[in-house]
Amino acid sequence: MDYHSSVTLSMDKTGVAMIVIGLVLIAAGIYGITLLTPEVVTFLIGLIELAIVIVGLGLLVVGAIMAKE
Repeated sequence: MDYHSSVTLSMDKTGVAMIVIGLVLIAAGIYGITLLTPEVVTFLIGLIELAIVIVGLGLLVVGAIMAKE
């Protein structure tokens, strides 16, 4: 076994391990979402409201800069 095939084999094992860990984390996340649905919905609504406030502040700043010119 030369160096290149050894590195490829190691990277393949790492990739498979990452896929397995990713699937476990996805399953845990879906399980958590199903248990805590009202909290997840509240969190997502809060994120949307925060994004709206940030966009509004951005428009306010850009509008103020444009009005000065």
